[in-house]
Amino acid sequence: MGIGAAVLLDAAEHRTKFMNWDPAASRYGLVSGRRNRLPRGITRRLERRNLMNCTMNSLARSASSLLLATAISLATTAIAHADVTLTAMFPFTKVDPDYARLQETYERFHAANPDITINFDYLDHDAYHNKMQALAISGNLPDILTLWPGKRTGYLTGRGYAKDLRDLIKRDGVDKLLRPVSTQAQAATGEVYEIGVPFVNFTNVVYVNRRLLNEVKLDYPKTLGEMIGQSKAIRAAGYRPAVFGDQSSWVLQSCLLSVMVGRMGTPEWFANVLKGADGAAFTDAPFVGALKKIREMVDAGFIDPSEPSTTREQALSAFVSGRSVYFIGGIWEVVNLTSALPPEMKADVEIRSLPEIEGAALANSDSSSGQPSTGFGMSAKLDDEKSEAAWKWIKFNLDPSNKDIDVKYGMLPIYAQDVGVGDMLSDPLAKKSYAFSSSIVHVLPVLDDRLDAEGVMQVVNAGLQELVLGSVTPEELAAKYEAWVAANDSNRKTK
Repeated sequence: MGIGAAVLLDAAEHRTKFMNWDPAASRYGLVSGRRNRLPRGITRRLERRNLMNCTMNSLARSASSLLLATAISLATTAIAHADVTLTAMFPFTKVDPDYARLQETYERFHAANPDITINFDYLDHDAYHNKMQALAISGNLPDILTLWPGKRTGYLTGRGYAKDLRDLIKRDGVDKLLRPVSTQAQAATGEVYEIGVPFVNFTNVVYVNRRLLNEVKLDYPKTLGEMIGQSKAIRAAGYRPAVFGDQSSWVLQSCLLSVMVGRMGTPEWFANVLKGADGAAFTDAPFVGALKKIREMVDAGFIDPSEPSTTREQALSAFVSGRSVYFIGGIWEVVNLTSALPPEMKADVEIRSLPEIEGAALANSDSSSGQPSTGFGMSAKLDDEKSEAAWKWIKFNLDPSNKDIDVKYGMLPIYAQDVGVGDMLSDPLAKKSYAFSSSIVHVLPVLDDRLDAEGVMQVVNAGLQELVLGSVTPEELAAKYEAWVAANDSNRKTK
């Protein structure tokens, strides 16, 4: 257990001595209004004084850890504000698993912070975005916002409706608790608008059927060239080398092309090509080279020409039934595989990153494409008191002390240091999933997360299917996309 976790648990245990816990008595199963017999004001002062004593004693026992600064900040902030009521809106309904996770998190938050009340509202995904746009225009946004790190909630983050969190992050040392990807810039000028549970949705994960690989006397390749070269032997044994399930036309882009572009170009090149700066264009070697590699995979038989008509369900079925050696998709497939694979087969499945790409700017294989999960931000209009209360809620959601709730509901958070998440896992695939996520050093951009969806969908996604079918060349597809981006993409218009 990290120091921050120990401090907060000590504080929570201490606080329960002053409360009568009655989950059924409140709207959300929260702390009831019944407390001890002392007057309310005296009770609160005693709680705060003892909370501070408890916290400082814990800190004195546990010095010089990276989490120490964050623990101090969390404790200090907890005693800094008076009763506050906040509003929040979430993009899911009460039948969504995220609802149960949210309720359990709020129960614990409110128990530790009885002077902060949050009134929740829920809408399904599309209705959430429609209503948030209307509320922003009318000046009635909720205090706490659910935001995406990419462009999905750009109608809020790009128009001044969401607060830039950088000063709070720096003030409380939150960036030292998390990996850089969780606090990376979410706007061209460096703003950070949201932070959530430090969980990355990796879009390039190679699931390996080790039993089949052993059967054809192969090992997991060190380079992409070796992987492509395995195609002949795998097909000769009667198996399909890999399945993707690209019928919906986004999989090859999100789960293969993005990581290849990210590795073949430097971060500086990608930043420039977004803005069209320094002459960078999608007709450059990193993008064209990645497309050529995909065409090479088709020519070698690694990618089957039937991919554009293969559904994700068919791809999953081919892997689970032992008809394909590799299954390439996102980290979210762990959930599907956990329920679909027979217990005896889970031990045969490995979770790997794409092998090294020969000649790539990012030479090693310790990278994957991905994006941080959605998280919480706050309205730019909040006064100081509400801002501190909302920030308290945001920090509570990413605090390692609450990782047990995340793990319970299937999220495996990754911190700058090991906080013991792996020790809480028993399912073999969950353990492998966490080991994979922990091993990734570089999180590379996903094209449809960083560029306008219309261009990616209409040109890149459709073009990749044409590339697989042989009706377009890598150079033609690259030129077509560069033309679309230059004329339409919002990144080029904001340079």
